[in-house]
Amino acid sequence: MAKFKSRGIRVASKVQEKKILDVAERLKKNPSIVLPECGKKCKVCFFKSMQKKIEKVKEAVNDEKKLSKLANKKDFVSAIAGTILLTFSKKIPYFATKNVGRETIVYAQRGKADEQYLIAAQHIDEPSLRLLGFINIAQKKKLYVYVTDEKTICMGKDSTPPNEFLDFISKKFGWKDWTCSHEGTCIKIKWIPSGKEIKICEGCAKGNTILRMTKYYYTPYLEKEFKAEVIGEMIHCGERCEVCVIKEVKEKKMDDSFYIQGKIGDKEFIENWRKKVRWNIEKIKEGILIIDGTCYGSNIDTIIKKIKPNKWEEIGLRYMLQKLEKPLFISDATPNKILSAHWDEYGKEIVKKIAGKEGERIFEEGKRRHYSPSQVLEKAYDFQQKKKILQELPTYNKLPPLASFADGIARAYKIKGIEGAIKKIHSEKMDTKKKAIAYAFLLAMRKAKSEAWKYSDMEKEFGEHLAPFADKLLNEKGKEYEKALQDLITLSGSTKKIGG
Repeated sequence: MAKFKSRGIRVASKVQEKKILDVAERLKKNPSIVLPECGKKCKVCFFKSMQKKIEKVKEAVNDEKKLSKLANKKDFVSAIAGTILLTFSKKIPYFATKNVGRETIVYAQRGKADEQYLIAAQHIDEPSLRLLGFINIAQKKKLYVYVTDEKTICMGKDSTPPNEFLDFISKKFGWKDWTCSHEGTCIKIKWIPSGKEIKICEGCAKGNTILRMTKYYYTPYLEKEFKAEVIGEMIHCGERCEVCVIKEVKEKKMDDSFYIQGKIGDKEFIENWRKKVRWNIEKIKEGILIIDGTCYGSNIDTIIKKIKPNKWEEIGLRYMLQKLEKPLFISDATPNKILSAHWDEYGKEIVKKIAGKEGERIFEEGKRRHYSPSQVLEKAYDFQQKKKILQELPTYNKLPPLASFADGIARAYKIKGIEGAIKKIHSEKMDTKKKAIAYAFLLAMRKAKSEAWKYSDMEKEFGEHLAPFADKLLNEKGKEYEKALQDLITLSGSTKKIGG
């Protein structure tokens, strides 16, 4: 039912004046056109009294004095009489205005009828406003009253809506087979007396569908006649678990009373459903992983394959995810985002697991400098890898320049791979001999093609000669590493000897 708000007065426009004067002329010809059509043969017609009063209006349509007397009451029939009075002056200098819902409605004040009845009488071509003329009787007598573009239909005490109204409402809302015809998550409204199920997708959801429908009919038992639920998959299954721990929670019905009462809209009802499903899942005391709307149970391997972490992130993720005792929800998942979810809880443990005693220093430094979990883990991993690699390589107090250059590239490769080695090459100022050695390493790592333009023909030719020795250096350890380093710099033209 429409809600009334503030009232005002405005000068009548010609279009508005003509429209209401036309209605007044139609009512003058036949005041009975507003009467409800009987859709159910009741033993006693609840509008009998209204019919009798309208007969009196019919008899007085050409008598201004009698009409004025009939217009002096508060009811709908008085509003009809007051509207017909407009045909005598054929002018409406001013309109009263009323906010009905979100619309400002104009009407002419004649007689003493209540404004809702005057609006109903003067806007008989607008079904939702015409209904205002019958609401009070319907409320008192607990009747079912429906309006369409052409007529008003009273079904008495029968809650079954007439077919004409069903056709009207489905066309009004653009429904085909009582749906918006779109796939995906939707609100499903069961309209019990009609036997219809209405489905509105999230994209088409606007306002409250039940509230929008009841602009066009009155039911005394609204809350008993509708059921609402959300149909959709908020969480998809990404792993076939033996027992699905969220199945029961996902299927749990939601309280629809606020929605049916019109306190929330379609979209909000769907949003509340999502929140409710999530809240219920979060109560489960089990470490399940829900990434980007897909549940992977507690299968860490599947998650690792999906998000493709690097080496240090994978160590952290495996440690953290094994510790989980409650569901983890992550949207737009990245390794760092997942790590961040429980970093305060497990971060220090993970870093110490990777880097040992030095892990605490690395963790605190990361905290102080606001490093991301991935950055902290990278530093811990680099420290651990460097320590491990350095234990397998000779240590030198001082190396000749060419040996130091080649040793630096080889160690960078062993600690950080090809990317680390190339970064080391790019950081150096190089003469011809160093550039030949650098090109040899690029050939050994199969990265020379994209860098070749930086080197002269002579440097490339020299580098090709050194490449097998650079390749050997990248793969050797211990004493063999020292021998490979010596061979490389000797072939590059150095006469210096490497010593420990």
